[in-house]
Amino acid sequence: MDEKMEISPEGLLKRFSHQTDFKRELIKLSTPQLTDALKNLINYVPVIQGVKPLKEDFKILGKAITAETSADDWGTALNAMDLADEGDVLFISADSDDSAVWGELTSKSAQRKGLAGTVVFGAVRDVNAIRKLNYPVFSKAIVPNAGAPLAEGEVNVPLKCGDVIVNPYDMVVGDDCGVVVVPGAIFSEALNRALLIKKDEQEIINKIDSGYSLSSIINPK
Repeated sequence: MDEKMEISPEGLLKRFSHQTDFKRELIKLSTPQLTDALKNLINYVPVIQGVKPLKEDFKILGKAITAETSADDWGTALNAMDLADEGDVLFISADSDDSAVWGELTSKSAQRKGLAGTVVFGAVRDVNAIRKLNYPVFSKAIVPNAGAPLAEGEVNVPLKCGDVIVNPYDMVVGDDCGVVVVPGAIFSEALNRALLIKKDEQEIINKIDSGYSLSSIINPK
């Protein structure tokens, strides 16, 4: 195994931030490749259902700083942002999609702080402004209205998002296909497997380009 892959999630993200070649390898990985890699590591599918990027080609990778709040309270997101470090992903779970807990001003602030992106299991607003900022935001819903900065929720607590539990410091990966949350303890192994899957897929693509049928390559049963 390549020794530079045998590192903690924190060490991995340090490499991601500062080593161009390694960053290029990571950013090329897709959430489908990652979910394939996780099949034999965990007994559930860690996909956050219904959450998609606000803009094509948005990608995120970072450890989760979590916030749990009501849809009427966007102030809890500010408290979570204050706890986050550069490269972290802010992960917000709201109790409904009735009001937005994230928008232009919070995106601008998070971008200035150097966060990797924001995932909202709930609603956001100011979509056009966020797209112009080019700050990666993934959400379940879009609405025009927001509540108030009540700050009545909790930060850095486990979140239940559909069938998936998101724990603080889990690794969050997102792209055009959606968002995957990987327990930090297995992230390095999952990443190794995903890189191998990517390599195998490229070999299959090369054979298809050479005239082979897919069925002759994978030999389906």
